[in-house]
Amino acid sequence: MKKLALILLAALLLSGCLSGIFKRDAITVNYYQIDYPEIAKACEKPFDLSLSFRKLQVNSAYDRSTLIYMNGDKSGGVYSYDEWLSSPDELIFSMLQRDLEDGNVFKSLTSRTSGTLPDYGLVGSLVEVYESRELLGTKAKAHVVMLFTLTRLDRGSRTSRVVLQKRYTSDTECVSGDPESYVQGVCTSLRDISERLNKDIYGAVGEEEARIKSEEEKK
Repeated sequence: MKKLALILLAALLLSGCLSGIFKRDAITVNYYQIDYPEIAKACEKPFDLSLSFRKLQVNSAYDRSTLIYMNGDKSGGVYSYDEWLSSPDELIFSMLQRDLEDGNVFKSLTSRTSGTLPDYGLVGSLVEVYESRELLGTKAKAHVVMLFTLTRLDRGSRTSRVVLQKRYTSDTECVSGDPESYVQGVCTSLRDISERLNKDIYGAVGEEEARIKSEEEKK
C-alpha cells in the first residue's frame, strides 16, 4: 500500500510540474474599428445623378487584419496582439460609402454592378496603410495612400469617360507609440482623404455636366 501511495504521489507531483511547464497565460487580442466624425457637405444641393461605388481594390501586402509598421530602413513588422476588426479595405470602404452619402454630391448611391446603369462610377484602391517609423527619435505617423478614378457613364452608347483620377496621400503624427495612437492616426488620415475626395468629385462632376450641357446646346 505504501509503495502504491508513493507511486500515486509521484504521479500527482509530476502532473503538477508538467501542467506548470505547459501552462500559458491567456492571450488577449485587441481589435480596432475605423471611425471618425462626419465630413462636411461638399455641396448643399446634390446633382440629380447617381453614383456606383464598388468595393475597394487593395494591395496584397495590406490585405490582412494585422496592424503593420514600417521602419526607415524599409524593414517592418506587425503588432502581435492588435488587429483590425476585419481587413482594412472593408473598414475603409464602409466609411467612404457613408461619406459619399453625407457629401451630398449625388442624389443616389449604389454599390451594385448590375441593373440600371448609373451616371457615374467610382473605383478606388487602397495602396498603402501602415505606421511609418522613418527616423529614430521622431514620432511615428499613420500613413495612408489611396487611388481613385471617377468616370462618366453614357447610358446610350454604354461608353465611359474618365473625369477624375487622383492619388491621395495623408500622414498623421501618432500622439504616442502604441497601436491605439496609430489607429486614431489612420482615422484622421482617412477623414482628410475622404473630405478632399468629395470636394474633387463635386468639382469634376460640375465641370463634366457643364461640358455635356454645352455640347447638347450646340446640336
